[in-house]
Amino acid sequence: MFKRSIMLVFPILTVLLMTASYFFLNRMMRVEEPPKPEVRGVFLYMYEFPNRSVARNLTFYISKIKNSGFNIVLPFVIHAGGLADYRSKIVPVDMDYLNNFESDEDPLKIVVEESHRNGLRVWAWVLGFRTSRSVLLQHPDWGIVNEKGEDQLSHGPFNPYGWYYLSPASEGARNYIKSYIIELVQEYGVDGINIEDDFGFPPGIEADFSESAKKSFESFIGRKVQNWPEDVLAGGSLRSEWISWRVQIVTGFLREIRDAVKQINPEITLSADVSYDLNWNRQTMGVDWGEWVRQGLVDVVCPMLYHRDHEMPVKWVEDTTRMIVEQVEKNNGEILVVPCVGGSLSRTGNMPGWEWVESVKGAMRGGASGILVFADVCLDSSGAWVDLANYFQSS
Repeated sequence: MFKRSIMLVFPILTVLLMTASYFFLNRMMRVEEPPKPEVRGVFLYMYEFPNRSVARNLTFYISKIKNSGFNIVLPFVIHAGGLADYRSKIVPVDMDYLNNFESDEDPLKIVVEESHRNGLRVWAWVLGFRTSRSVLLQHPDWGIVNEKGEDQLSHGPFNPYGWYYLSPASEGARNYIKSYIIELVQEYGVDGINIEDDFGFPPGIEADFSESAKKSFESFIGRKVQNWPEDVLAGGSLRSEWISWRVQIVTGFLREIRDAVKQINPEITLSADVSYDLNWNRQTMGVDWGEWVRQGLVDVVCPMLYHRDHEMPVKWVEDTTRMIVEQVEKNNGEILVVPCVGGSLSRTGNMPGWEWVESVKGAMRGGASGILVFADVCLDSSGAWVDLANYFQSS
């Protein structure tokens, strides 16, 4: 009798324990659920990636972005080849792309008008110092020169990327970039400017060693360089001064851009995509985004937390966001941290929907103010639009 009672009690206790555990875990999960991001942006290619000559159905994609719960669209307005996918009066245009439209149509105006009609803000996603060969043909003194003294017109674009670059040391190049950013704000009524991560000196290339760079650097240190460019290369006697000069050039130019766009529209949002590794950005590109934060040169800093590209677990997004948020709040609590999640198409094209959602949640658990998703083509390939829509729109 006693054994039979015990045998009856154990299943009851098991059920009670399982039920209690379920409610306890459920409660814990609800407590740990992060807030939904207030800033929810997605990067939009204007063309059928990777074919730059084929236009996308922009009205369809704006509607899709809206229905998926995003509130910001970031159109790539000047593609990696340095040509504009809108009717710019400053940047050479890609006519193969623009021929998809009537002569009185401007694809960027379509994006802005459709976005505003759907309650979306538009942050134009712009190149920094990447350019087209046609610009360098008109202004050969604007381009970078490698340590051998070779320029891009005679040598071709330098490895590892095969793109043409303007020199941050060239005043003409800086004015050119600033002028098309002003054009976007004045003529197209965009709500924000998002500067791509190529802002600064080109990564992976020891440049720029042009005559304008040399003169600017010598002015910076107050004396002539005896062994050019050996003294400024890695291991050279002036390497640390060289890096500081590059930082000063890039930071000063960003200040010029901020002053120019804020004068036109004080409400414009200026955001910048940056590496999560501040030291790498500073050493390689002259990008000291920590200093940008301290000086308030951007409204939003967008560290690129592409966990799959770095072969990291999705939890890395949360941990890295937390580290960056703490650093930013220490230096300027008014600057928002809005990480970019997702990554390259080759790595995220098959990423399941739950992993996209978890990367967003990870950023928010880390203290982010919002997220930017890179990119629409990755969501198309992975079929994750629905998962993100369900998450953004759930109570």
